[in-house]
Amino acid sequence: MISDGAVFEDDHLPDPIVGRNRHMNEVTDALAPIEQGFRAENCFLFGPSGVGKTTVARAAVRELRREVLDVPYAYVNCWEDYTRNAVLDKVATDLVGSAVPRSASNNELMKRIKRGHNGPGVVILDEVDQLRETSVLYDLHEIRGLSWIGIANDEIDLLADLDDRVRSRVSVGFRVRFDRYGDDTIAEILDHRARDGLGAGVVNRRVLETIARLSEGDARMALTVLRTAASRASTEGLSTIPERLVEDAVPEAKREMARKTYSKLNDHQRVVYEVLRDEGELIQRELYKRYSERHGDPVSLRYLRDTHLSKLEHYNLVTTESRSGKKIYRLSAEHHEHHPEQV
Repeated sequence: MISDGAVFEDDHLPDPIVGRNRHMNEVTDALAPIEQGFRAENCFLFGPSGVGKTTVARAAVRELRREVLDVPYAYVNCWEDYTRNAVLDKVATDLVGSAVPRSASNNELMKRIKRGHNGPGVVILDEVDQLRETSVLYDLHEIRGLSWIGIANDEIDLLADLDDRVRSRVSVGFRVRFDRYGDDTIAEILDHRARDGLGAGVVNRRVLETIARLSEGDARMALTVLRTAASRASTEGLSTIPERLVEDAVPEAKREMARKTYSKLNDHQRVVYEVLRDEGELIQRELYKRYSERHGDPVSLRYLRDTHLSKLEHYNLVTTESRSGKKIYRLSAEHHEHHPEQV
């Protein structure tokens, strides 16, 4: 039933982009100076997960490269590459194609980038609020002609630990804010993907609208549910997706998304997750104590709370409540019952 599985992958870049015309226009406006050979404005995209931030950023760069052939760009997932050295290494590799020794220092990486980059260029910094060393934003600003698109859930989280030098660079530039998709837009997104990835007539509009309603404005969840329902229908030997399979597909889709999220956790976040998995609910200071005992290079309590714990909460891996004036952390109910090693 699934004729093109790539259509449902997170890194698939659709054309056209559905439901984000205003956001696309704002980002392309920010990048417009590159078409005249000038440095573009830095641009920041804020909003919850599953609302198209990364898709819009990548699509805007695609449009730019259609106008200015081969304008150099790099994509950095700061959840995976969250140190200064890792970001500079990725930029050196993607932006200037430099073969970088594994042991290259930050200074050597900067020299290679500056030597190889001659003109305007763009770096997409996905999950930029996950950077452990935000001084790399200043490094990128020092590269002639280079601008960045920073993607984060919340501007407050991004600004929390910036020093004054970095803050002065981040405080200027475009802000593009995303809200949840409406059900009609989600259904339209699903319709486009279904035609490309499943074929005509496999799923009707009513089923798509049901998926949209159950996804609560999260396009990533909606697409996962659609693919899961299609797989279930195929297993049953059906040629179309009946509505009865949709609700059954939702828990499986949530578990799959949980596995993907868990696989992306950095070592600090994974240790926190495993502490809560092993020990149950904990107050903040007790959680930090257990984390510090397990991690070889623990961050400060404030940094753990503002960066790693907030990210775990945002992706619904961890939930909190206040009790007797203390904040209690625990795995979300779904993860407590079916943590990724079990599903």
